[in-house]
Amino acid sequence: MAKRRCTKEGCYAPDHLCVELASPRHEQCEFFVRVGAIEASVTTSKGSAAATSIPWTGEWLRPEQLDLLAHRGKPKIIGLVGSSGAGKTTYLAMLYSLLFNGKLIENWDFAGSYTLNGWELQAKTLQVQEDGTVRNPDATPSDKDFYSLYHLALRHDGFLHDILFADSSGEVFSKWADNVNDPAAENARWIYGNAHAFLFFVDCEAIVEQRGRAKRDIIQLAEQVKSRLRGRPVVIIWSKADLTEDMRENIVEVIKQSLSETFPGATSIEISNYSKSDSDQLCHVNNISVAETMLNLLTSPQPLRIAPASIQTNDFFFLYRGSYGSK
Repeated sequence: MAKRRCTKEGCYAPDHLCVELASPRHEQCEFFVRVGAIEASVTTSKGSAAATSIPWTGEWLRPEQLDLLAHRGKPKIIGLVGSSGAGKTTYLAMLYSLLFNGKLIENWDFAGSYTLNGWELQAKTLQVQEDGTVRNPDATPSDKDFYSLYHLALRHDGFLHDILFADSSGEVFSKWADNVNDPAAENARWIYGNAHAFLFFVDCEAIVEQRGRAKRDIIQLAEQVKSRLRGRPVVIIWSKADLTEDMRENIVEVIKQSLSETFPGATSIEISNYSKSDSDQLCHVNNISVAETMLNLLTSPQPLRIAPASIQTNDFFFLYRGSYGSK
């Protein structure tokens, strides 16, 4: 079999990821050709590749596109749940920005993405203003048919894991919290039904500004998440935590108590997009810690619980309860 190589400068597929497609699927790339092939063959190959549309945009994936990952096994889906403006999309933008600028998720190595354009689009919207505040990404569309699944391929302990962060509008989740069968909450239902774990966002700014109303909305949404959780892990994210000193202590205590009862044992992490220094705990450390905590929960072996079966038989072998060498 003829050796194959990539003709695009700076690409070393198949030894590394395909630069053109930003993925391991170099066989689909127009620049990946047989060495020694005649010019006409290369031209035909390029023309054929150009005429074939790539089955994804690179921005984000939809549920019907998950078969792109099927050749590597079933991806793990992390559902982002929270009210409108709670910081779900902003968290994704900040996470990618930190990774792009050299921050690392301990023991997890980046190995590619089908949605690099989507990550880039969100990260570019994070702009620091002259007053030190951060301009957040635009709100996720509240259309019930809008899905945005952000993909990361990560290598951990020698194994490749496909991770999808499932984002949806806070308005949609509010409708779902009120009525799980609301026709306008289809994407929230899909995320809840298919996610393997959840990041639950508590908006500190909303608690400051809306107080009791924010408390009610947070507790109501948490109860809906709990309803059919079936042991799936939850990490509680207190977003915009640079505002914690402005929150009323009695409201915060009620929310914390309710969440501890709703999600017993769940880890809570405070995050912020406002950075005071390069090693800022809330921004640079905790945003990465959220991803690390969730990824470790997803890959930790779960205890096997086997309920002993009730045996109904007259067979002496099964019924015998004696012991060796004793009377």
